[in-house]
This record gives sequence, structure tokens and C-alpha cells, in this order.
Amino acid sequence: MGEVFGYALPMPSKADPSPGCSCGKRPDWATIEDDSVMRWQAVDIAEWEELRQCPDCGATWLAVWPEESESPPILCRPKPAGARKIRDIDHPATMRAFCLARIEEQLGEIKERKASCRKVNCKRNRLSGTTYCIEHLIAEQFGRHLARLSAGDEGSSRTK
Repeated sequence: MGEVFGYALPMPSKADPSPGCSCGKRPDWATIEDDSVMRWQAVDIAEWEELRQCPDCGATWLAVWPEESESPPILCRPKPAGARKIRDIDHPATMRAFCLARIEEQLGEIKERKASCRKVNCKRNRLSGTTYCIEHLIAEQFGRHLARLSAGDEGSSRTK
């Protein structure tokens, strides 16, 4: 049993998905093109995120509304798999493929240059077409919570 808003809910866990289930074929992230996924049971809800459960196989998926309000929501395979609460999801790992795909749309192929990132104390290489390394570019475009920055990087918010 799971709990949503204080109510106990049955949480199916099927070993084998039904023939109608497409979870095994879904990519790690995709734009939600129709509202069928949004009819799945929400097992946890936050401000711009919902953890939804496939009615066929019981897998959970994270529905996220990117910051651009005009954009449709995206559906991501949460990491770790089987997470039941949004707070238990590793957001940087879950959203990484989406962030990299969006950066690639903007810059073309993601390639590192020999020059250092422009953030103070960052020793990573810049990406072609930008003055930032991949982690600081993710932080700049999608939020620090989605970048894989160490504690040393957290304090270096000034630029050179």
C-alpha cells in the first residue's frame, strides 16, 4: 500500500508488463505528446513535478514541466528505479539525458575544448560554443540542482 494525501492506495507491482504496456520500449525521457500518461495515477505530486504510475506494469515515471511555461511536460524514467516519492529521486541523474539533448539542440555536437570553464576555481574544460563546462552550463540553463557540482564548485558563483 502507498499513501497519497493521507489515503492508503494499492500499489500494484507486476513482474511482467501486460502486452499493452509500453514502459520497456520508452526512452529515458520524452516529451509527453498526448494526455494518456497524465491519466495514470499520481503517487506523489510537487509544484512542477508528478510521479505517475503505469497501470499495466506498476513502473513509476516522473512527469516534469520545464521552466519554459510554453513547453509541454516531459516524462522521465526516475533514478533510482522504483522510487515512490519525488524527494527520493536523484534529479541530476534522472534529468541528465534531457539536459544533454537540449544543450545539443542549441550547440550541436557536445565537444570539449582545451580552455578552462569561466567559473572561478573550475578546472573542467569548456564546451565548444560556450564559455562553460558541461556542469556549469547545465546549472546555468536548468538550475544548480540538476548539475553534478562538487562542494568546491558550489562556492564559486563568480566568473573570471
